[in-house]
Amino acid sequence: MNEYTFLNLSSFEFENLSRDILQEKLGFYFESFTSGQDGGVDLRASSCYDNNIIVQAKRYTRFSNLKSTLKKEIENVKKLAPNRYILTTSIGLTPLNKKYIKNLFFPYIKSTEDILGKDDLNNLLGIHPKIEEKYYKLWLSSTNILRRLVNSTVYNQSKFELDEIKEVLRIYVQNDSHKEALKILKDNNYVIISGIPGIGKTTLSRMLVYRLLAQEFDDFVYISESINDAYSYYQDGKKQVFFFDDFLGRNFLETGLAVNEDSKLIKFIERIKKSKNKILILATREYILKQARNTFELLDDSSLELAKCTLDLSKYTRKIKAMILYNHLFFANVPLAFLKNLIETKTYLTLIEHKSYNPRIIETFVKSHFWKNSDPKEFSKTLVSFFNNPTSVWEHAFENTISKGSQVVMLVLSTLGTPVLLEDLKITVNSFITANNTKYKLAIDSIEFRRIIKELENTFIITRMDSFNKIAIEFQNPSIQDFLINYIEGKNILILDLIRSFSFVSQFFRIFTFEKKKSVYKRRITLDKIILKAYIDKIIIDFDLFKTSIIYRLNYTNSDRFEWYKNPNFRLLFLNQILVELESVSNQILEDFVTKKFEETLKPELTNYSVRWAYISLLSKTKSTTIENNAKKLVKEFAEQIDSIDILKDFSRLNTIFANEFQEYVNTNDFSEKLYSIVEKEIENTVTSKYESLIEDLKEIEKEFEYLLNDEINDLSKKHSAYMDKKEAKMDMSDYADEAREHEEMLERENLYISDLFEGLTEE
Repeated sequence: MNEYTFLNLSSFEFENLSRDILQEKLGFYFESFTSGQDGGVDLRASSCYDNNIIVQAKRYTRFSNLKSTLKKEIENVKKLAPNRYILTTSIGLTPLNKKYIKNLFFPYIKSTEDILGKDDLNNLLGIHPKIEEKYYKLWLSSTNILRRLVNSTVYNQSKFELDEIKEVLRIYVQNDSHKEALKILKDNNYVIISGIPGIGKTTLSRMLVYRLLAQEFDDFVYISESINDAYSYYQDGKKQVFFFDDFLGRNFLETGLAVNEDSKLIKFIERIKKSKNKILILATREYILKQARNTFELLDDSSLELAKCTLDLSKYTRKIKAMILYNHLFFANVPLAFLKNLIETKTYLTLIEHKSYNPRIIETFVKSHFWKNSDPKEFSKTLVSFFNNPTSVWEHAFENTISKGSQVVMLVLSTLGTPVLLEDLKITVNSFITANNTKYKLAIDSIEFRRIIKELENTFIITRMDSFNKIAIEFQNPSIQDFLINYIEGKNILILDLIRSFSFVSQFFRIFTFEKKKSVYKRRITLDKIILKAYIDKIIIDFDLFKTSIIYRLNYTNSDRFEWYKNPNFRLLFLNQILVELESVSNQILEDFVTKKFEETLKPELTNYSVRWAYISLLSKTKSTTIENNAKKLVKEFAEQIDSIDILKDFSRLNTIFANEFQEYVNTNDFSEKLYSIVEKEIENTVTSKYESLIEDLKEIEKEFEYLLNDEINDLSKKHSAYMDKKEAKMDMSDYADEAREHEEMLERENLYISDLFEGLTEE
């Protein structure tokens, strides 16, 4: 017979287990109710034999605690007056215990068979094995299974630690990816688990390994470097589980796969597929898998896609997020007074919808017992502020879990901002070490740099590769940038060290400013005047050496291919930003320098809005005889680049800078022809659904340039009205109303479920 204690299940999970067992035992459906309502009823059912059956599930470790709670419950039960009352508990009960409970709830408990203790539940699980299979946390944590896991033959990895297994089992929340991976394994004998770093690929893989070893598999082979390890430990006749963690990822970024590695991998997969006693689990970062398939023909196999299970935090439902938070709080033994504050304020809803929601943040909060420094009445605020700025999460990891080289890379990365190309980060790190070689005794060659990136991927960063093998770095969580700013702020010596090493224009303004007024949109460090000289000297001395590190993602139409793109015309943006940032400190030397450099680029390529905006801004801010003397030429050269309404509208801003020259030019026949040509082109290339926006643009042009466009505007207005009438005629607003109502009802049910879950935290 099974010997489950049920204590690795939360109260909510134990209630669900009780429901499933009773439904099988009694043969009818039980309703679940929100905790705290109807006197704390957990489950209720009606049948043709027994009307109004009430069930309560009590997860306790000692009978004395259960006894105390039941004495309080009896009054609620009397008010409800059920025809039948059933109690389930995780405690082992003696005949005397059952007799006491039956007498306490007389006449609602009909017999001691309606009092199910630990032994009764274990017995029923033996009778109904399907329920046991469903509650994997239960059977995986049984004494026999745990003994089997820790005594399994494990190759290439230290043996499993019992405490670690128990912790993973208690906290883990099974979601659709678990079921999906099991189905893929059943169909193929192998599965590829992909996703971004930190999403839970290894955790899911371990859960699958535990499950397979518990189901009579003999050996576990951990593959860390090459598929050759799998061939070495492969044994005919044995039931083996192979796990290749981060396959493709260890060397692929820099050197690609080893010779014939792709061929060996595919051959091993084919061997596994044909086997009746072997399982292969592979984990990898999603973008590396895509790039490998683009690079190696053998890996571009449709069967690999069919065997892929992709983890994505954005696909976690509100219920799953709620259960992850609930499990962490439940098993952390957070004091009741703190939990009550969380429930009363319903702050759990804020947390599961928070932009920084991350299981790692929750885990850190819980393991560090942060509530110990909080008043129970402020617990919710403390938890929300931790999510808003989980500085302590990153501070501990930054100071205690990564190397000195990784710390330097993170500090440099904070000045660049993300996303940034891996090659640009490497340049900046080398520049920092070179500029401060006597202070920071570090040597970061290519091998060490790869090791650092690998180390940081576990906690701080993610890497993404485009379709042309260019790798970009991003912060794994937005709050990491905030932490780094807090860490650097006030450390003037470190700030000067960073400034001396700047290689890219973005480093000057990403986290530093001279503005004393704090921005509500962007958190930055306000520098004092002592640092200003070093800051200005760096700009003036190395201006022509600076490059841009800002990249954009350029997607290809009808394809999942993309590339990281840099705007080559960044100088004007840099010059304009210098003036904007230094307005509050007014430095004539730098202003003169900006004017000089701007005069050297008076005929730029105005390729996009940001460049045009910077160019016009500089024209209005710089005081230059050269610019004033060339006003007529500048207006004409700008006009020559007009090929769209957007550029035409930007061109109109020159009217406030060079009024006479502007008016002289727009009154020429050349400009009239250009304007009407652009308007005609825009009308021809604009789809009907966008006419409303185009009409507004034409009205603006009419006003700015004093050109009549009545015919064009009226014609577009008629076509747009006809389009809207036709669109509205097709609409059935009742369908939208039904969809809106169904959505509201779904949210309401979801919120009730989540409330039910968290109300259970406060049950004594």
